[in-house]
Amino acid sequence: MKEHLKYLLLIVVIVGQIIGAVLLFVNMKLAITFYIIYLIALILLISLFINERLKEKKEDEDHDYRDY
Repeated sequence: MKEHLKYLLLIVVIVGQIIGAVLLFVNMKLAITFYIIYLIALILLISLFINERLKEKKEDEDHDYRDY
């Protein structure tokens, strides 16, 4: 489930940035809306990556066999 969410957020971030840049020339209010959506998706994506990395580090520490 988290993998699907990461891919979805990654697509939203990429498309949101492109559409926001194009809409800057067409409709400023809509462009700002897309940039807000882009920013929220980017923050969620970064937090998912950080949580995943912390989980991996904790698992690595739990399975550390250097003491043997």
